Amino acid sequence: RGEGPDAGVPCIDDHVRASEPVFDYLTRFSGIVPGDLDPQTSRHYLTTLKHAYLKLRYLADCGCVFIGHGLKKDFRIINLTLPPGQQIDTVELFSYRRQRKLSLRFLASYLLGVNIQGTTHDAIEDALTALQLYRKYQQLVATGQFDERLAEMYQWGKAYGWEPVTRDEAGQLLQDK
Repeated sequence: RGEGPDAGVPCIDDHVRASEPVFDYLTRFSGIVPGDLDPQTSRHYLTTLKHAYLKLRYLADCGCVFIGHGLKKDFRIINLTLPPGQQIDTVELFSYRRQRKLSLRFLASYLLGVNIQGTTHDAIEDALTALQLYRKYQQLVATGQFDERLAEMYQWGKAYGWEPVTRDEAGQLLQDK
């Protein structure tokens, strides 16, 4: 949720029940570990693929705006098409045309001063980070600083290999290499 008293509280955190044996959970990318998709041991809400899709379809049909990082790819994978006004994609907001797309991890470290995606993927962490980045985008646009910060980020990323940044106690960027 992006606004109101429940801003930042996830409205969906479902896991799709495995219908066939899983041989590789790709935990580093999925965040899913053995047991997460087992109804006997999972601490997550398990549902069917169809039910998860119908939830998303319902939210889309109600006019909900989805904020995320790499939404175009995510929606293509699940075969869900949304009007442009219902999706705010931070990968597109913070990019130059025909140039490298900035990772969520890099943007979070550079603009928000937080380290995310340490060992495994966490969809909730990614969603909250995308929401915070969107708010930062709004702030930068409102203060007329967006173009300057975007250029600064690209310059820093090119110089230091697009790795997440660190800052000193005063908030100044530090180069680790």
